Amino acid sequence: MRAKIFVGAALALAVVLGGYACYTHAARQQADVFYFKMAPVDPRALLSGDYMELFYEVETGSRGENKGSVVLYVAQNGVVQTEKTDRPLVVPTFERRLRLPHQFYFQEGTGEKYENAAYAKMLRLPNGRFLIQALTDEKLNEIN
Repeated sequence: MRAKIFVGAALALAVVLGGYACYTHAARQQADVFYFKMAPVDPRALLSGDYMELFYEVETGSRGENKGSVVLYVAQNGVVQTEKTDRPLVVPTFERRLRLPHQFYFQEGTGEKYENAAYAKMLRLPNGRFLIQALTDEKLNEIN
């Protein structure tokens, strides 16, 4: 009897995890893409591996904050800016900082190729969270 319960629980767990993986994959495929202009970056390596601490231009200066969110605007090429366009983008904030990923991890020893990165290519998932997909140069070409 215990074996049947264990096998049933294992199968149920496998189905749940498989469904979550399928949902995550589909969400990434359908996510909107935005480019956030980066301010100077600070590469360093810690126990967690090599990564870059990212700062975004839209975080500098004053901007109107409304109830934990900031309204930014998206240009035709997908670049996020503070100048008004017909495509607003609401980004949540936490303690006066945008709720965006601020760390980009990369393979050890490959940090030099990211030194000239200008934009962070991000996906906005259905739940409103942002996920860094890649870093790009000034012409929005992904750095591989």
